[in-house]
Amino acid sequence: MSILFAEAAADAGQLLGLHIADWIVLAIYLLGVTAIGVWSYKKVHNMSDFFMGGRRFGKIFMMFFAFGAGTSSEQAVSVVAGTWRAGLAGIWWQFLWLWATPFYWIVAPVMRRMRALTTSDFFQARYDTSTATLYSIYGIIMSIVFIAGGLYGSGKMVNALTGGELDRVSERINVEVPALKWNVEETKFEWEQRPLQGYELAILAMTVMFVTYGMAGGLGAAIITDFIQGILTITFSFLLLPFAFQQIGGALNGPNGAEVAEFKQGMFDLFGREGVADLLGKEPITVFYVCMLSLTALTGIVVQPHIMGVCGAGKTELEGRFGFTFGNFLKRFCTIAWTFTGLVCIVWYLSPTLSPLDEATRLSLTPGSATYDAAADSNFADELFGRAAYDILPTIAPGLVGLLLAALLAAIMSTSDAQMVVSSGLFTENIYKRFLVRNQSQKHYLWVGRISGLVIVALALMLQAGFTDVIDALKVIIKTPAAIGISLWFGIVWRGWTPIAVWGSTLTTAGTWYFVSHYPEKIKQLGLDFMLNADGTKMLEKWQMLSFISAGVLSGIVISLITPRVKKEKLDHFFRLIHTPVRPGEHVESPCTLPDDPLPPAEKLFNLDDVEIPKPTLLGFGGFVVAWILVGLIVWLTQWLASSL
Repeated sequence: MSILFAEAAADAGQLLGLHIADWIVLAIYLLGVTAIGVWSYKKVHNMSDFFMGGRRFGKIFMMFFAFGAGTSSEQAVSVVAGTWRAGLAGIWWQFLWLWATPFYWIVAPVMRRMRALTTSDFFQARYDTSTATLYSIYGIIMSIVFIAGGLYGSGKMVNALTGGELDRVSERINVEVPALKWNVEETKFEWEQRPLQGYELAILAMTVMFVTYGMAGGLGAAIITDFIQGILTITFSFLLLPFAFQQIGGALNGPNGAEVAEFKQGMFDLFGREGVADLLGKEPITVFYVCMLSLTALTGIVVQPHIMGVCGAGKTELEGRFGFTFGNFLKRFCTIAWTFTGLVCIVWYLSPTLSPLDEATRLSLTPGSATYDAAADSNFADELFGRAAYDILPTIAPGLVGLLLAALLAAIMSTSDAQMVVSSGLFTENIYKRFLVRNQSQKHYLWVGRISGLVIVALALMLQAGFTDVIDALKVIIKTPAAIGISLWFGIVWRGWTPIAVWGSTLTTAGTWYFVSHYPEKIKQLGLDFMLNADGTKMLEKWQMLSFISAGVLSGIVISLITPRVKKEKLDHFFRLIHTPVRPGEHVESPCTLPDDPLPPAEKLFNLDDVEIPKPTLLGFGGFVVAWILVGLIVWLTQWLASSL
């Protein structure tokens, strides 16, 4: 602690680059979430309370839970970083889920009707124990990746918000930590030791906080804090934007914006122009690329570990449907704010007449200049949101940086606590309770869930140490769930998809991803040079995604046609389950079972034995259409703002 005070900023009333008013705002926030964790702890009596919050929440809480659990500060960081690199087209690092959002209205009732605690329960009910175990392991890996990516991006932003003070503290501490690195030459992971970085001090602080209340109150605490943190996340999404516009005179398309656009090619294009990617060392954000990102995201979103809670913790399926869909639409509007913050920063930091940077630094970040430094540009992009806040907000009023920092912590902790709880549920329910220790008390399994969550977070901390780029971390998050997501989609609409197909499709997808991303020379030998980048050293991301998704689907279909199906009785029960609406106040004794007095199941859309698509209701069809109208309005609004501001 003495080191931290020794590293305090020299100015009176400053500590670690923050004003005393900022610390007061932070203290109020932290005391609040701690109180919620303690209160929620008293509400946890059994596994359903801890892992599903007692299924007691209404539409507004579910909307903010979906928004909070799916919105992390690293997403704002990645969008701003992507916008810095590719202009308006950088919005697609989060808009890639825009096209998937209407389908949330359709899939949410299916997830709620499962009456499950975890997504692994789905695989147990639809397939068998082996596939449930496969998903449990895969789901835990997904949570580790998501937590690691979120903490990495958020740590970068917190470090920037302190003006780099944390870097100086880390230099004084001089501690080494283990890091997982990918050895490109030997194509394998390796452990190594490296100095603790300044942003990792912020990561450790955030981890302690979300682990504390997440372990105490489970998903109930996560949902309640997500309501508060959702409001704070919206605050941080829009807080910086009006003040940033003041720095450039209030117009993106003004003289300074036009001046910057000359060397920042395609800055106002929703789909980046060819040449932008080569200039920035990134792949072009074309229509095809966006389509593949969106398809991959939609394939994987349903198996992200927290989605079962997002859809299932509400009182009925309508709460889950409303929360999942409109919570994510709320996120899309925040994405617009993040993107325009990035555009304003391009004009401000790169304009020769406005930039607060010294000339040498500005030129090192300017594409096409003689002194352009790609590594410095990447690091600047990763910390841009925090850097801009640190440069602007203290000039407006004391405490604003603290408010932004509290909102930032809210965003990352709301995502990380949900991932920790659901992944600990996967381990406890589907590995520990099933294979290791049976017939113990609820209290015993609750503590196993808490301890396993702690271990999962520790693994995430080690993984984040291997990340070097916010955008690359986001790509891993997008792709990881898709391999096993294929089997969930086919499993709810086609009786023919078999347990062996789940294994075959998942392993084929993952194996194909590994192959196409690490052996470009093999792709070239097959005469597929058009799928590689300009120097032939990497297969383009869009072709990678098309390759592994196609391989997973085709292999699964072929395997399904030649391997034994699940028994008819089991399939009948499963499809009766997901076609039976949830009755308000219903009670089930165990996961994936119907209540004693279920409502009648929905009719099928097609009178085909193997196809299980329920006939859409007026509410289902109408909501789906409204969702697509909202998608169109959001895209139109983005383009209109870009041309008008």
